[in-house]
Amino acid sequence: MNDKPIRIGVVGIGAIGPSHIHAVQQVADCQLTAVCDRQLESAKQVGDKQGVAAFTDVVNMLDSGLVDAITVATPSAAHQEPVIAALERNIPVLCEKPIEITTDRIDDIIEAESTSKAFAAAIFQVRFYKVIQKMKSFIDDNGLGEIYHGSVYIKLCRTQAYYDSSGWRGAWEFDGGGCLMNQGIHQIDLLQWLLGRPTEVIALVESKGKDVEVETLASALVRFESGATGVIEATMLAYPGYEPYLELIGSKGTAAFSANRLIHMGLANPTEKEASIRDELMGFTRDGAESATAAITKSPGPIVTTTDMGHAPVLEDFIEAIRSRRPPSVTTAEARESVAFITAIYKSSHTGVPVSITPRVKAAGDQ
Repeated sequence: MNDKPIRIGVVGIGAIGPSHIHAVQQVADCQLTAVCDRQLESAKQVGDKQGVAAFTDVVNMLDSGLVDAITVATPSAAHQEPVIAALERNIPVLCEKPIEITTDRIDDIIEAESTSKAFAAAIFQVRFYKVIQKMKSFIDDNGLGEIYHGSVYIKLCRTQAYYDSSGWRGAWEFDGGGCLMNQGIHQIDLLQWLLGRPTEVIALVESKGKDVEVETLASALVRFESGATGVIEATMLAYPGYEPYLELIGSKGTAAFSANRLIHMGLANPTEKEASIRDELMGFTRDGAESATAAITKSPGPIVTTTDMGHAPVLEDFIEAIRSRRPPSVTTAEARESVAFITAIYKSSHTGVPVSITPRVKAAGDQ
């Protein structure tokens, strides 16, 4: 890769696609050179507006010689095809969450990645917020001591108009799930990133209040590998929508925060350094532009209310990984963890019994 900006193609220009385009425009070391969407008129309209090539077939875009890397912003169950197509051509790819809707589909991506000279990365922009980065380091340095318990509360709102705005919304086949797989996956990813791998879950998942297939209500009890326990509550029925809340209880203190700001932190007998970090964390406000969480909670309407969903730091990491030939911060293997977690919740609700969450068994040739 030379010193010229990395040429980016965006695949899927619907609901979240504009945020991908916005992120490319915010990051100095890349430039938008192509867009791709199955709808010809949409692709041409955005391509003409941005002054870039427009495609309706991802393979044609990948083979055009116009892109060095791509981002994928298609509906959740339409991620595998463009991701694998890029990897087969040794083209790095940054994919929207969830990277796919089943662990089997993700394993196919990981297998393709294992024989590619390129890599795939997943978009979990909440991990990149300053307060989350600092909290992760604080926990890893034993700042909260032994973590006993973690709770996540996702009380958002989606109207019927939201689900009716596109045929894939609220359908198991295309969306892979509702308040957990689509909207709640960011907080579930944070819970397992901060507490470690979940090993067992028992859950109750229901669809009520809206004319949709997927769940609108979910409750789960979780056991983690560390011995910690956890609670997950999620819904799309909490009008008008509230900020997701995550709480951690440890032997040295308790911390509670939304996706991008610390609400409170109580530490028992903190060292001078720990007290200083607590004060720093409490001083963080919303960093950068309006966050995805703010956008979600401000409007229960049918469309994304802002083009800035916090993707720029994720794209910066992706570009740096390409330049320095290092793994991205959120690898395909890590992206698999939250999907394995959520699908275990679905299975437990369906069967009515606790479900074990087993790690992926590496196949021959895996790195």
